[in-house]
Amino acid sequence: MPSKSRILAVKRIEMLGENMKRITLSGEGLLDFPEGQEGSYVKASFEKNTDSPINSMAENRFCRRTFTVRHFRKKELELDLDFLLHGDSGPASKWATSAKEEDTLEIAGPGAAKIAPPEANWYVFVGDMTALPAIAVNLEKLRNDATGIALIEVMSSKDIQALNKPPGLDIQWIINRSPLKGCSELMDQFFSIKWSGRNPYAWVAGEFELMRGAKKFLREKRDLTKNSMYLSCYWKINDDNEGMKKAKALFEREQSVNA
Repeated sequence: MPSKSRILAVKRIEMLGENMKRITLSGEGLLDFPEGQEGSYVKASFEKNTDSPINSMAENRFCRRTFTVRHFRKKELELDLDFLLHGDSGPASKWATSAKEEDTLEIAGPGAAKIAPPEANWYVFVGDMTALPAIAVNLEKLRNDATGIALIEVMSSKDIQALNKPPGLDIQWIINRSPLKGCSELMDQFFSIKWSGRNPYAWVAGEFELMRGAKKFLREKRDLTKNSMYLSCYWKINDDNEGMKKAKALFEREQSVNA
């Protein structure tokens, strides 16, 4: 769990597509931020909706959200975080939508990166837009001769990004304009992948039901062991952050029981 708190300022803002914004943070708080942390995570603090009587209490005013470190440039003291924009429905999206240069953001971290191991001979990456930054980092870190496939769900064709990847790894983009209604096409394509290689590795992250389906499929149909996969529940349809914490805890308990 990240511990050190850092107050950083917005230095630069870039739209990566219709629904994703890259915010570059900078400041002396990054002086001791370790190098090589792309793919690790930080916890950022945001103010809740203070219209609620509960959230108006000082101790309940703030909440934390987790973000992948997309880039860190030590010399420039610049940290890139990519934000999925979905209006004012969440505190992080609300902040990112209106963020401007010199605005400040408190982060804690970094926490450990979840990077696919280099020894696999075939990879499959699956995720929705919440997992896009982490998948992008993973693809950049693969060996140049790595092979495999990445299935990435985005909300619009304008959200498709040009990602650095090995020549032998194919990316398939899936458009889902209503992710709150589920990710059936992403799951269908995942289940129909033609697998290759004697030492595969699966990296899957995103919505709760995708994770449940992926875990069942990888264990029962592909016979993968715990060491041959990474699964992470990032969010759950129709759940706020507290509900998401409970869903994530449930998913992790299910993983440990069936390990």
